[in-house]
Amino acid sequence: LGGTSILNYMIYVRGNRGDYDEWRDMGLEGWGYEDVLPYFKKSENFDSDVDKKDVYHNTGGDLTVTTNNHREPIIETFLEAGRELGYDTGDINGEFQDSGFSQSQVTMDKGFRSGTFKSFAEKHVGNNLMLLTHSHVTKIVMEGKQAVGVEILRFGQTERYLAEKEVVLSAGTIGSPQILMLSGIGDEKHLSDMGIQLIHNLPGVGQNLQDHLTVGLNMDVKDGFGLDPLAGLYPSTNTAYKEGKGPLSSNSCGGVAHIHTEVNNGSRPDIQLHMITATLAVDHGLLLKTNLGFLDEGWSWVEPHCHNSSSAILAILSRPKSRGFIKLRSSNPEDHPIIQPNYLTQQEDVDTLVAAIKFAVKLSETEAFAKAGAEVWGPDPFCGHLHFRSTEYWECYVKHVSTTIYHPVGTCAMGTVVDQRLRVKGVAGLRVVDGSVMPNIVGGNTNAPIIMIAEKGADMILQDWGKSIKIEKKQTTGKEEL
Repeated sequence: LGGTSILNYMIYVRGNRGDYDEWRDMGLEGWGYEDVLPYFKKSENFDSDVDKKDVYHNTGGDLTVTTNNHREPIIETFLEAGRELGYDTGDINGEFQDSGFSQSQVTMDKGFRSGTFKSFAEKHVGNNLMLLTHSHVTKIVMEGKQAVGVEILRFGQTERYLAEKEVVLSAGTIGSPQILMLSGIGDEKHLSDMGIQLIHNLPGVGQNLQDHLTVGLNMDVKDGFGLDPLAGLYPSTNTAYKEGKGPLSSNSCGGVAHIHTEVNNGSRPDIQLHMITATLAVDHGLLLKTNLGFLDEGWSWVEPHCHNSSSAILAILSRPKSRGFIKLRSSNPEDHPIIQPNYLTQQEDVDTLVAAIKFAVKLSETEAFAKAGAEVWGPDPFCGHLHFRSTEYWECYVKHVSTTIYHPVGTCAMGTVVDQRLRVKGVAGLRVVDGSVMPNIVGGNTNAPIIMIAEKGADMILQDWGKSIKIEKKQTTGKEEL
């Protein structure tokens, strides 16, 4: 329980203040940076030291965020390389969100994952929260254009649960539009094609799918700099973990940065970097190769590095221009929907990732990486016919090797599907509160922003049902402003 917070890399990145000001400027009142910052802070228990902590962070919230977990030596190499190229190091959730290198802030408490269920919900189960596991929501129960409950499939039986006030849909960027369409809310023609009775024609449902795509620069490094896959076998490791320390408290992605590439024409950084302390070679092809869908014909590129310590600089496309969609495969709720992300259909996305991988090469050539013994892997078999490290080679590389970083958003977007209070347009008693409501993806990992959306959505629900809400807003000033 806890959605993808139970299996992500635990990286806590909020994005750029301009991302939220852009939402506000789209007519979504209450979603500017100064409006959402208090909700980021409300949930946070930040247990580490950073500059201007009282401005950008909070202690005492339900979600522990830290930089005090274990980091492999290659992470300091990454930070030093950034400084060597003239970048500041500091809090990229604070004054360096526009450009800078940082230790990763992670949702972890004394070495253990701070998932959202454990952090926010578990303590309420059995009190004012009833939790049903093994339950598959098949549709929203509608009376005309009023949502009155949900229908679920549980242990082979169909059950209905009715709402006293409203239904809140939080099934995620894939699940929420699927449930809306199964309930008769969506594009009229698509629903007709699926044989579903139309309740409300809302063509934006399932459209506007956005995701962060990443491409990595793999390198071998000296032993001891990257992830040690055998660390869990050492008695000292287990002893350290009892105190929330040591290699088992690493998220293996301890460095992060926001940069502007040479092709960026905007005011916000167009690329986020992650320093990851392992590559596909780390497990000799046992699991990662299959999990990432790596083709057998590409394994000859990875295999020579299996006995080496290796790491990678990941370049993530912060604000993709390409848009995809979610559609129903059938009217059967148990059929997976069609997910069409349309990655790299806009040339600007390709050009940005090419510029990013060139920057990663430059970073790998610093004195800091030389001290770590960094040796970038040679040409991959899919693009080896092109001159290595040429623009043509990197474009081919991006098209063959890039992969999702699993940050889908946007399919029930504010402005088209829901209003600024997250209420589904054209129907009553139905709200969506999850990553699908983002109109435009933010420039950073999406877990922290989605938690913020949930905090703000909870207050909106309370306000709309007559509860008085007090949230403190502080004006921020300094380098973080654009």
